[in-house]
Amino acid sequence: PWEMFDAYGADACRWYMCVSAPPELSRRFGPRLLEESFRAYFMTLWNTYSFFVMYANLDQPNLAVAPSPLERPEVDRWLLAKLQTVIGTVTNALENYDPTGAARAIQEFVVEDVSNWYVRRNRKRFWKTENPDLSAYATLHTALVTVAKLSAPITPFFSETLYQNLELSVNSSAPESVHLSSFPIVNSALENLELVEQMEAVLKVVGLGRAIRGQAKIKT
Repeated sequence: PWEMFDAYGADACRWYMCVSAPPELSRRFGPRLLEESFRAYFMTLWNTYSFFVMYANLDQPNLAVAPSPLERPEVDRWLLAKLQTVIGTVTNALENYDPTGAARAIQEFVVEDVSNWYVRRNRKRFWKTENPDLSAYATLHTALVTVAKLSAPITPFFSETLYQNLELSVNSSAPESVHLSSFPIVNSALENLELVEQMEAVLKVVGLGRAIRGQAKIKT
């Protein structure tokens, strides 16, 4: 982890300054707080990225022939729909000089929606070496590339690494830098408020179940 911190320490400081509280407010600062912030966001995003790259290198999925988003399984359509919500939230926050709102929306999406829910629920879809699940690969790829673009104003170097490895490696015609690419815009065709709300209800039930299990000291 600290090898990554040596490479992206400046990004980590910027991220902490934004995500912990509005930049104009006073805040506590120290190595422990910075480490906690770094692990919460950077390590989670990097581990998710590494998961994708590891299986993509094995399966060599051709994302160009993946099913269209609206033809993918419901869980994929949910993640893409939730991504549109995040794009809207981040765009509105940045346009209103609110980097804290933008950073928190990105972090919650990466940690809770992508890592803790989507990847954990769909791991087996990435283990089919003989017949790769193109829908799963394309959906996770879209989420990661979009996160790189959304977070680029706050973490320019880390976002550039993700973009170079994820986007330019499969699309030679893409802009040569994340900072030269267009900022994400909401795709109304992928929005699905009903599906997002239904999944939020599921997540709430799961969260309550985990809480009760913890109280009863029943292991996962």
